[in-house]
Amino acid sequence: MDLGQYDFDKNLQKDSHYWYEEYKPSERGDSPDPVVIYSKFNANLSKFSFLPSWEEAVIKGICKDKNDYYSLLRAICIIWSQKKLQIYNSSDEVRLIKMMLILRETDQMIGRLSDQIIFWYSMGMNCSNSAHRSKKSADLIREMASCDERDGISMLCCDLVRMKESRARLVRDISMRSERLLPNCSVIVGPLVAARLLVEAGSLKRLSQMPASKIQVLGARNALFSHLSSGSPPPKHGLIFEHKRIHAASRKIRGKISRTLSGNLAIASRIDHFRGVKDPIFLERAQLRIEKAGKKS
Repeated sequence: MDLGQYDFDKNLQKDSHYWYEEYKPSERGDSPDPVVIYSKFNANLSKFSFLPSWEEAVIKGICKDKNDYYSLLRAICIIWSQKKLQIYNSSDEVRLIKMMLILRETDQMIGRLSDQIIFWYSMGMNCSNSAHRSKKSADLIREMASCDERDGISMLCCDLVRMKESRARLVRDISMRSERLLPNCSVIVGPLVAARLLVEAGSLKRLSQMPASKIQVLGARNALFSHLSSGSPPPKHGLIFEHKRIHAASRKIRGKISRTLSGNLAIASRIDHFRGVKDPIFLERAQLRIEKAGKKS
């Protein structure tokens, strides 16, 4: 192939080192293995130039032409992306977020299936029977699961009982992971709420970069959009409403507690991101500030 038509200055390129230079062409003329080139390139990443030089690759016998060069480069980029994704998906943070999404799907599945089974059960019962009406749905599911008749509904009830047991174990696992990854946030709002905040933020780094005002309304997306579009009252809290001090407080002081709690969460998320360990002094002061906000009238 005649390379004279291309503007290629060998004097400028002689001191450069490119990603394909770890590959030694074989005498048989076999095609380069992208996995081999990637592994060698990744091991010596700092000494290579990233500028593409397909002309030099052709001269050295690594590629036949420009298309062959870019096909090989594409294969190596795909391998690189797959390796990066493997590293990303194996992190504790991403796995915790995925577990929270599984918990969300599990809750929706249990709720919808239980509602349909209870509705089916009530269709065959006398609505005036107060004994059946007073039973909770969970008790009815257990009762139907323990009956001797092995029809499709009773088997589904057995599956629901087992699924609830699995959900309880999943919650324990999530709590343990959340306490390791978000030790300070978990102390302030509990491990489950801390994990939900992580899911809404997308990552611990993003959560640590958020101002307290944004953390305060995380999870209140619909209410916030309604406020911006229709002028309805702005939300005072989002996921942090699950904190016992906000949930049990009167409407008059919920806003004050939410602001205090979100301010301390903003600091806690930064400590979790940059240090990754509990800060007893901060946590003690944070609890005092939250308790003081809850006493204001």
